[in-house]
Amino acid sequence: MGEFVEIPPVSSSFSEKEPVLLQVTPIGRIPTPGRHVHGRKVYPRNDITPETHTMGTSLPQYLKIKVHQLALERAYSEIIVVPDYNRYGSPSSVAFDGEKRDKPFNWERPTARMDEETNILYVECFPGFDHIEHYAEIIAGYLRILESQGVNNLTPSSAVSFVPASCSDTLRALEERTNLSEFPGDGVDTVVLGLVWHLGDLTGITKKDPSGAGWNGDGPWQWTVKTFGNGRRVAFLGFRPAFWGCISGEVVHYLASRYKSVKEVIYLGKLGVLTKGVRPNRWLATGGRSLVNGRMVEWDNSLEPVSCELASECVMVGSHVTLGSVLHETKEWHAELAGTVDFVDPEIGKIAQAAVRSGIRFGYLHMITDNLGEKYDEDLSNERTESVLTSRARLHRVVQDVMGHHLSRPL
Repeated sequence: MGEFVEIPPVSSSFSEKEPVLLQVTPIGRIPTPGRHVHGRKVYPRNDITPETHTMGTSLPQYLKIKVHQLALERAYSEIIVVPDYNRYGSPSSVAFDGEKRDKPFNWERPTARMDEETNILYVECFPGFDHIEHYAEIIAGYLRILESQGVNNLTPSSAVSFVPASCSDTLRALEERTNLSEFPGDGVDTVVLGLVWHLGDLTGITKKDPSGAGWNGDGPWQWTVKTFGNGRRVAFLGFRPAFWGCISGEVVHYLASRYKSVKEVIYLGKLGVLTKGVRPNRWLATGGRSLVNGRMVEWDNSLEPVSCELASECVMVGSHVTLGSVLHETKEWHAELAGTVDFVDPEIGKIAQAAVRSGIRFGYLHMITDNLGEKYDEDLSNERTESVLTSRARLHRVVQDVMGHHLSRPL
């Protein structure tokens, strides 16, 4: 039996919260290939159901398409999600067969490795607390739903845990397990992160296959650097894994501290909206405020003026809340924040914090891809349907137009 420790509440709200008690169990050394991971197991909340989560009836399908296939093959004594990027360093690490390999970036998902001696399944995530907790919630949540349906030949959801990663773990992985140090950032003014493969008119790269054809860099990070008419040098920087949650803040801090020429970072992605009446995949979101761990972070959003000037008919400006896992977007959480904040995702507030602390500018322009306040046909469980892809293609064209005008202006 483990001990209970107090950790800061994961849920963000303006009201004071009781500390969250999570059960942790010392585990000593995990026998992963390469660098061993030390730490204590932490158990996810594992309390979501279609009745309590904002996804409602779409929740089981969302979880199903995210769970590594090895977790559904047999019962293990335990499933432990660990901070270890082992994709290219261990032949025993198995890739997820649900990866969307029709794009150059953001397609690698956690690998899994079985320890036959102990009958433990290790799910290996790129180190980052939010990232690891999110995947533990996914696996435990789906197994719990299967249990409620009478499936009893798989690992109990109560046997799913994770080993938290620290900021130093994330930084060490970025420096030692990736090629980020090879990025030619000297002389770069603006770094664009996120959905950079949709900016073909600006990058000159139209291929979207996972080989990264046309991009520079030999490793999970790839890039292209362009000079715009005003002399601004812009790096479009892509990452094959997901820089989920707090990983994104560490990336921005690394870039700003290593390359003194960098004056601005832009993040293009997708997020959820809390406000009713906003149809997914029809709107873009931007703003300059994010609630992070109960405190509001404010900054001068460098993309907001040109976004409102050129695309006011499809751009919403609002406040944002940063939440480490989609699985924590419960109906109770939504009821507390609806009317106070408009948007939610795991990264924006973390990037804003890093940018503010580093003294650089930050802007974001995200697609609204799901509505937490009311049910629509389009949500995170069916992102590859034709109607969704068509609507998003239109938004990508708007984003590209906004970015082209922004990058051509003086910094």
